[in-house]
Amino acid sequence: MANRYQLELFVVAHSTKAQRAEHNLRRLCDAKLAGQYDLRITDVLEDAAAAEAANIVATPSLVRRAPLPVRVVVGDLSRRESLLYALGLEGDEPDADRNPNDE
Repeated sequence: MANRYQLELFVVAHSTKAQRAEHNLRRLCDAKLAGQYDLRITDVLEDAAAAEAANIVATPSLVRRAPLPVRVVVGDLSRRESLLYALGLEGDEPDADRNPNDE
């Protein structure tokens, strides 16, 4: 893996969604990117300027700054396939209409 992943998770600290998103992200990154990523957690209530500069309008939001292109994922990051795709770790875009419970 040539490029180190630069990730920033924008949250409202201490919210259930923020905790879930951080847990889901760390679990996946530790499994797939061990030692190859930097993660910054930004509380939008404490650093509104950073959220504004990144055009964050909803939380939690994950911004993958590197490797390029920049990608943004909104939500609690519980859909593993979507998160893998957004991070560029899997090839095909997941089917948004597919219900995993149907399988």
